[in-house]
Amino acid sequence: MKKIIILTITACVFALLGASAANTDNQQKGKTLSKAELLQDYDYFFGKLEEIHPNPYDAFGGKDEFRKSVGQLREKLAAEDSLTLNNMQFEVTKLLSVLHDGHTNMGYPEMPKKAANAWIPLNLKVIRDGFMVDGWLPQFAFLKGARLQEIEGEPLETLLDRLDKIHVTENRYGLLGKACNSLCHNNSLRQIFPGFVRDSLGMRFRLSNGGDTLVYVPFYPNGDVWKKFVKSPQDSRFPKKNFEFRFADDKSQTMVMCINSITSADIPNYKDSEVIVAEAFDKMLRQMKAAKSKRLIIDLRGNGGGWTMIMYAALYQLYGERFLKTDMGMNFSVKISEEYLKKNNTTIEQFNKANGTSLDIGDFFDEPTGIDNMDNFMCANKNILKELKGKPVYTPKEIFVVTDQWTFSAAFHLAYMMHKMGAKIVGVPSGQAPNTYMECTPFSLPNSGQQCSVSNSIQRCYPDGDKRAQVFTPDIELSYDDYRKFDFNRDAELLYLLKK
Repeated sequence: MKKIIILTITACVFALLGASAANTDNQQKGKTLSKAELLQDYDYFFGKLEEIHPNPYDAFGGKDEFRKSVGQLREKLAAEDSLTLNNMQFEVTKLLSVLHDGHTNMGYPEMPKKAANAWIPLNLKVIRDGFMVDGWLPQFAFLKGARLQEIEGEPLETLLDRLDKIHVTENRYGLLGKACNSLCHNNSLRQIFPGFVRDSLGMRFRLSNGGDTLVYVPFYPNGDVWKKFVKSPQDSRFPKKNFEFRFADDKSQTMVMCINSITSADIPNYKDSEVIVAEAFDKMLRQMKAAKSKRLIIDLRGNGGGWTMIMYAALYQLYGERFLKTDMGMNFSVKISEEYLKKNNTTIEQFNKANGTSLDIGDFFDEPTGIDNMDNFMCANKNILKELKGKPVYTPKEIFVVTDQWTFSAAFHLAYMMHKMGAKIVGVPSGQAPNTYMECTPFSLPNSGQQCSVSNSIQRCYPDGDKRAQVFTPDIELSYDDYRKFDFNRDAELLYLLKK
């Protein structure tokens, strides 16, 4: 086992996301589970959580308070007339929200329905200080770029505080990302406005011209009305596919690469991609070198993660041996459990032999995640790298990494490491906290088959108490005036850099 395995599986929770939701649906449509079977799954989940998680206790005030909270929720679920898997997941998610751990979950439940699902015809975009409208039905086009101020007379901070007790998020920007959906969905709104039965939603906006307006926005179910939905435009000069790249200017001085998933053909048995990262970066950087390009922009917006190790090749091609010699300052403390060992197909004896340790189950394995040689790279074509002999293919004068609230897990790692190498971060902060629980260990519940995940590591990128420990604040954050200058284009961050 290579020590760097600790950093590589951090985003497996996202791979489970679709399967988890589908699995929940299939279980409920197929076998009807009894309350006793669901409660057995409940007990199994929290047993595994205590076995795997580095520290589920402190957020609750200690082990006794944690177990008290778990017991009280179990009593509440046992008292329900009819208990479903989805409702149990939803209540567990509320309990887990205290951890602020984006890698620990009992699947991803739907909001319990109190009415048929319906949505308001507006799309919200997270910006530095809240939300602005970047999608609408034609009759609400006047709200383009408007900033949300209140809903049903309640200020945003009050609503966010309530949502924070429903969703699992790691920092304010992760919460804002969740709110983009919850504040537009009728059943989600009923979780923060008990007794809400309106056919429309009262929303106060500050318009782009500075004036305020109160609008009652109707809810619409799925149907033809959504075919008329309009979103703010994007700029065709910028790539949108994974690992797609192109020059964005006529003089070939600004190269833009889109990476919307940290996945590639470098991953063993991964069949959803033909891209080999080293080959893509080699081609891109040689084009830049030939044109003497000054600027590279890596677009990580909307990137939920993948496998961190596949990006080491790209960093080596950008920075050469300096990448291997740079201390990333990122430390992991891993809790050794039977499930962790099973996931890595090893035993405690094999683990100790490989790492020169004498640990027992329940102990912690501490190590800096240094990347000191190519043995730690996950790369399907290392010959490209070996030919470099420690030199970069090309290092542009300026490198920018664009992030948003969805830049998470392995995508966060890439942004963080590039920042350590000197790149500037631009956009909206990641919804992942730099100091956080990390690396999911997946398992299934015995009765429902529900796919679950529990963090097995603690990641520390900054000293405790450092303001960056919770929010990876970009070097450049666009102001509202910046978005307005670019007519609220969805690629405003890229347009800002292109103009710069």
